[in-house]
Amino acid sequence: MARPYRLFCAIAAWVTLIIQYGVIIIGGKYGGFINSNLAFFGYFTILTNIFVAFAFTAPVLNPRALIARIFTRQAVRAALALYILIVALVYHFMLAAIHNPTGLNALTNIGLHYILPALYIIDWLAFAPKDKMRFKILPLWAVYPLIYGVFTIIRGLFTGVYPYPFLNITERGFAAVMITMCIFCAVYIIGGAGFIALGRVLPRR
Repeated sequence: MARPYRLFCAIAAWVTLIIQYGVIIIGGKYGGFINSNLAFFGYFTILTNIFVAFAFTAPVLNPRALIARIFTRQAVRAALALYILIVALVYHFMLAAIHNPTGLNALTNIGLHYILPALYIIDWLAFAPKDKMRFKILPLWAVYPLIYGVFTIIRGLFTGVYPYPFLNITERGFAAVMITMCIFCAVYIIGGAGFIALGRVLPRR
């Protein structure tokens, strides 16, 4: 059951990402080809959905490959579940009101922020082993979003482009953005603890 489900989800993920990439490149909203690529890969939503797409794809294509072994680790799959869940929640409660995509962009927006997160959470709940994670790994779960946040802030200082308003130092100020970063790190660690605890009480399959 896991293999056909993940194959379907992998196709859905890559198709959604490719269409979104085309929308950004062809739309020209961010300028030329290089700037459009920087914009596309500058979103936490896009990066996390790319990881999710690999998590769906790698175990199906070649379970013995290194990338498949990485993406089938319990902690990695659980961390991705946390990241993509936060993508959905942050968008719904903080960004949806100020974001009004149209056309194809509206469809891919729903896919990236709602459908793919739901599909991956279902995969984690239904198919992923999750009983051997340890709480000592929790600080590692904040590394990816922390690196992303620092990189985005530094890039924004040089380019003036901030993918998310809550990371915009120019408008919000350094102190407010740092407080936001600390809050997000705490959310990732607390959320990670919740996923680990949930993994210990749910059936292995």
